[in-house]
Amino acid sequence: MRESSWYELLRHLRLLGYGGLIPFFLLALGAWLLPEPSHRTLCLMMLRVYGLSIMSFIGAISWGIAMTAPQLNGVERRQLVFWSVVPSLLGCASFLMPSTGGCLTLAVVAALALGVDLRQSFVLELPVEWRVLRMHLSLGAIACLLLGAYAASSSSV
Repeated sequence: MRESSWYELLRHLRLLGYGGLIPFFLLALGAWLLPEPSHRTLCLMMLRVYGLSIMSFIGAISWGIAMTAPQLNGVERRQLVFWSVVPSLLGCASFLMPSTGGCLTLAVVAALALGVDLRQSFVLELPVEWRVLRMHLSLGAIACLLLGAYAASSSSV
């Protein structure tokens, strides 16, 4: 990809990525600060649904990379395909738990996905700006999920 094309794409990735943190932040804040327990419970449920959808999206990206990246050898490709379904499976499993455990599970999945993606970024020779963006987005999501877990544990929802 030409360098100018990459920076144009990065601008859009930043806009969409940081914009995607807004629901995490608002839902975690609502789960923590809203006075009505039923509203806090709803925020926690929506936080988990949103977290699951983002984890599934991240897994799908790994699937796409495994299918298209010429830099990967056969073993790396297989590992990435198998990994790609883990975020959505663990995300679904998080709904079998109370909100505290569910949010914690999603936070762990987000951390694992970050590790996998950073490792792959070196194999794929992605620019450092992508790694920085990926870290910001993951750490933001993880912080919000941890805040949700804290809110759930302190209010017993």
